[in-house]
Amino acid sequence: MRIMSSLFEWFKSRNEESAINKTLVHMQKVLECVVEFEKGLSFLIEEKNIDLALKVFFRVNELEHQADGIRRNILNMLSKAELTPTIRENLTHLVKRIDDVANAANASARILIYMNQADFLKLDNEVHKKILEMVGLSVEAVKKLNIMVHKLLDGKEEETQKLGEEVNTLEHKCDEIHFAINRILVSNNPNINPFSAIEIHNCISELENISDNAEEVADYIIMLTISKRT
Repeated sequence: MRIMSSLFEWFKSRNEESAINKTLVHMQKVLECVVEFEKGLSFLIEEKNIDLALKVFFRVNELEHQADGIRRNILNMLSKAELTPTIRENLTHLVKRIDDVANAANASARILIYMNQADFLKLDNEVHKKILEMVGLSVEAVKKLNIMVHKLLDGKEEETQKLGEEVNTLEHKCDEIHFAINRILVSNNPNINPFSAIEIHNCISELENISDNAEEVADYIIMLTISKRT
């Protein structure tokens, strides 16, 4: 079935500006959300500036809220468009999966807002270093995902497979770092309360979910481009 062919034809119709632009704006907003989250962690860990970090984390929450609004707008547009059920389902899944990337960044940021930041700063320096490394790789993965979305919506998928593989590699590196962080956390016993320990674990898990969700979108885009060629 040439599922995506009809989708591209629809994109190139009178709905091109609204459909493509809104999807690209949505992806850009998701990327901004992840980049801001990295800034917040940098302020918190490297500069120990809790107040500035909190302002950035609240900004992440606002960007994720904006992304949600764009997502709802796109889904509302799709519900009214003259599309086959399969095409509508494909694009709906794509938009929702992209949104999951911002959701993960915001979930981690919100934990950092309400947790005892002093307890977070008591963690081993190696843990802090690895957290910053993991968020840096996550930002890189989402930037590559942004390129993939542009290529998909432009109908130019020449580098999609390669970019998808690069996203998968970055996700794997994040997974390895997450494992290394957990090994350090269970072997060290910083003087923090049990609730903080649980929330720190949840925060780091949500951080790892950023690259996980980016990988899921990348894999989905590759699947869509393969469907177009068959």
